[in-house]
Amino acid sequence: MAVELKMLQMDQTMTKGKIGKWLVKEGDTVTEGQPLLEIETDKVVHEQESPTDGVIVQLLAEEGANVPVNALLAIIGAPGEDVPRVEADAAVMETQEPEQEAPVQPAQPKTTPAPTAVAPKASPAARQLAEKLAIDLTQVTASGPGGRILEADVQRYIDLRAPVPTEAETLRLKASPLARRLAKEHGIDLSLIAGSGPDGRIVRDDVLQAASTAPEMPVIETPALEQATEVIPMDGIRGIIAERMTLSLQTNASVTLHTEVDATAFVELRGMLNDKLQAREVKITYTDLLVKVVANALLEHPRLNATLTDEGIHLLREINIGVAVALEDGLVVPVIRNADRERLSEISEQVKNFAERARSNQLTPGELQGGTFTITNLGNFGIDAFTPIINPPESAILGVGRILKKPIVHEDEIVVRSMLTLSLTFDHRVVDGAPAAQFLQTVSDCIQDPYLLLV
Repeated sequence: MAVELKMLQMDQTMTKGKIGKWLVKEGDTVTEGQPLLEIETDKVVHEQESPTDGVIVQLLAEEGANVPVNALLAIIGAPGEDVPRVEADAAVMETQEPEQEAPVQPAQPKTTPAPTAVAPKASPAARQLAEKLAIDLTQVTASGPGGRILEADVQRYIDLRAPVPTEAETLRLKASPLARRLAKEHGIDLSLIAGSGPDGRIVRDDVLQAASTAPEMPVIETPALEQATEVIPMDGIRGIIAERMTLSLQTNASVTLHTEVDATAFVELRGMLNDKLQAREVKITYTDLLVKVVANALLEHPRLNATLTDEGIHLLREINIGVAVALEDGLVVPVIRNADRERLSEISEQVKNFAERARSNQLTPGELQGGTFTITNLGNFGIDAFTPIINPPESAILGVGRILKKPIVHEDEIVVRSMLTLSLTFDHRVVDGAPAAQFLQTVSDCIQDPYLLLV
């Protein structure tokens, strides 16, 4: 009996994943647990494994495609089993929520397919472009394998069939001011470009792409501010991070509080602990200590350990601290579970292990899920203070700056002390300013008198 391989939801905020690379091809024999493909999310590149033994009957998603959660990726059958092939795009579209009914458009003449006509094979990008521009795919000539219609085929159809627009029609096209200016400089007709921006809006990159594929057009130097030695695509992990961080700023009522803390005793405690633990080859970091400090503070201030849903504010039982780890192109946030109940040495071991495995892309989806509060430390980069962005669906995040010696007034004398700046961003819908400030004060008190951590 055939088994369906679907896009897994690797964390509660994931809505889609990008097919990075298929590790098998149709006709390959696979075993249960064998990696079949690489899936890129905003947090990790994950190998999805085969749920059963069998033969790859059909692959239904192309490399580079962004596929919704639960979308059909492949079909695995028993050796020799006769499994009918599935229309790939239909399988993907069925997993998506139905779109809102489009407004009624004026009737336009189009070719009516015969009642027995079969929907043409087309890539997801081609079908999306055709639907956006109301193009009948049966009229498009396919150039892909097996008679599959590609996005380039749809664009070619547009180029050949599009009428020359009037000046008034050109002005009604959705395009950014910069895109219009570049199109004019390059002599490009905006009506022949499919916009990639919101609601089909034509943006700068659309015009530059059109210019690069039109050799007959003269090369005109773009304005100095638009020149670049390299263009980094906003896709994969980078694109999803951008999408989620933008969503966080758009949906949270974010407020950030800053405070400067005397961390002299904090520094002394770390030095003392590392001297004691030297024989065990354990090295405590400031982040390790802060995980324990924050976990204890959340016990006193549970409103910061919460998430907001349609039902209301959920105060969470577990205290799971996420620790942001910087990567070459992005970051991940592995989670220390039940940090309030873990010993400091155990927290240190987990943080070190997560950091090493994150940079070699070996973290599992389970290690990146379930966080209730996040700590992000930029002190190693010489940063004093910053405004961290909340990691949905959490309600708060603590930013940590560098520890810097400076002269301050201490016990009515000017002395040099080790000072640390903390930045707490919280969702004002979940917690008000005063309770958030009280939480930050509790964290500050523990940093100034950290020996309480050893009690």
